[in-house]
Amino acid sequence: MDLQQHSYRAVKFLIFLIAFGVLVVAENPCASGPPVDTNPAECCPTPMLIEGSIMMDCYQKYGEQTKKQLKLDGVPRGCCIAECAMNATNMYADGMLKRDDVSKMFMDAMKDKPEWMAVVRDATNACFELAESKKEEIEAGAKLEPSFEGEKICHPISGVVLRCMGMMMFGQCPSTVFNESENCKKLREYGSMCPMI
Repeated sequence: MDLQQHSYRAVKFLIFLIAFGVLVVAENPCASGPPVDTNPAECCPTPMLIEGSIMMDCYQKYGEQTKKQLKLDGVPRGCCIAECAMNATNMYADGMLKRDDVSKMFMDAMKDKPEWMAVVRDATNACFELAESKKEEIEAGAKLEPSFEGEKICHPISGVVLRCMGMMMFGQCPSTVFNESENCKKLREYGSMCPMI
């Protein structure tokens, strides 16, 4: 597949995500979680964009808070797991991600995985464009007050980009990698609408 076709597929997928965003607000298909209990890694072993130990450390700090936040209505809250990871890699400062550095970090993580390079490159561009298009919502999320005791408010930019990357990478999983079982197909449909972070 040539570069232009690949970019077209990524943009088409992003438009699908944005269009679905409108429906998700009306009736949240993500509220009850995935329709199958299959682990996404069994369907598509998506490579890590950020070192696993950093993600695990951040998940241990903010995992419980994030689970509670996903059940809240209204303006989407910032994902502190994502902000923690971007802070740990020096990619985040004052509500901004260093786009060029983030792109380089993501591409460096794929250096031994050539089948993922085009997917990750296209997804990175698409996800930063998505963040740009959601600028007002992201800023509103950064100004929220805590809604439960001990809630830390994090800027949404890191979560928007990392969730988008996860969704796009899973959705565009190379055919050489994706497990075509029935459960995995259902999970891919769910993953095209809902963050699985």
